[in-house]
Amino acid sequence: MSRPVRTLASRMVVLALAQMALLAIAALIIWYFTVPHHHHHHGPEHEMAMVPPEMSTPPRDHHGPEHEATVVPHEFGPWLTFGVGAVLLAIGSVITARWIVRPIDRLSRSARALGAGDLGVRTRLDRTDEIGELGRRFDEMAEQIERMIANERELLANVAHELRTPLSRIGVALDLAGEGDSKRARASLGEIAVDVAELEVIVNDILMALRYDTSRGATMPLRKQPTPPETIVTAAAERMRSRHPERKLDVAIASELPVIDVDPVLFRRVIDNLLDNAHKYTPDTEAAIVLAARPVKGGVEFEVADRGIGIATAELPNVYNPFFRAERSRARETGGVGLGLTLAKRIVEAHGGTIDITSAAGKGTQVRVAITTGPSD
Repeated sequence: MSRPVRTLASRMVVLALAQMALLAIAALIIWYFTVPHHHHHHGPEHEMAMVPPEMSTPPRDHHGPEHEATVVPHEFGPWLTFGVGAVLLAIGSVITARWIVRPIDRLSRSARALGAGDLGVRTRLDRTDEIGELGRRFDEMAEQIERMIANERELLANVAHELRTPLSRIGVALDLAGEGDSKRARASLGEIAVDVAELEVIVNDILMALRYDTSRGATMPLRKQPTPPETIVTAAAERMRSRHPERKLDVAIASELPVIDVDPVLFRRVIDNLLDNAHKYTPDTEAAIVLAARPVKGGVEFEVADRGIGIATAELPNVYNPFFRAERSRARETGGVGLGLTLAKRIVEAHGGTIDITSAAGKGTQVRVAITTGPSD
């Protein structure tokens, strides 16, 4: 059950009303004990009417010494009210100031700790007013900063790993060439060419991810043109087969697909990335990968399905995060820096489409990309 939201102004009004109520109660109590006639329920005329004339006695002097000894002079009442009011206001001011300053001080200390490098600091303010909202925003910001720095560290670790292997092979080839063994050096050139091409893909992915980071206000330049879906599927299938001839690829293209208005280069990149992921995370080369295109209501749906290691349910919400790597224990074998799905999602959404992933650990992954045939500006 959610707590009601209260503004800081309403809380201040409530505190002010509470202080006014205390002042009013204090004034009534002081008035009760300082006004001299508060004990008299009947006047002298009433007493004389109730007693026979022969039994009547002269009225008692209400201003006698006995009465003056038990009654506080009424002139002292305003001063006492002023003094009690001042004390109550002072106490209320201190309570109000502490109630406002303490969470602000916690925010200030948390900000200093975050600036000093403590990424785990959180305010954890449990309030429903503007100060509580500020604390929650600060905690969200701290979590985002911690996640960004963790992603950057992961990126550096992945890039360092990806660079180590080709650089080592290039170094070995240079050593062999320097020793005069040109035959073995030439034999290594084929593997070096593959490694350099993979590094080029990684560098391009990083540059594209930074360039097309729409969360930072960037806009993705699209060169749209009417494109038959068959063209995209066929080109992606040919690239997949040329790069991984050992992999079985089943292509299913429905007949009479509507033409879509997309940037053919970028949209092809989406399908290429999905096929690369399917290949990387399907160790059994005999397990076929399926690439399909079918008409759906209002557009076309592309699907890439595999029977690989899959993605754990708990990790599915994170697969689009930059540099996120599912199955980190296999990351060193599969390569890459975890930008394929990030780029795919940004490109698809820039076209006004949607991307959806269904997966389970050990059961494979199905990725569906839907694009409408109408304008998506």
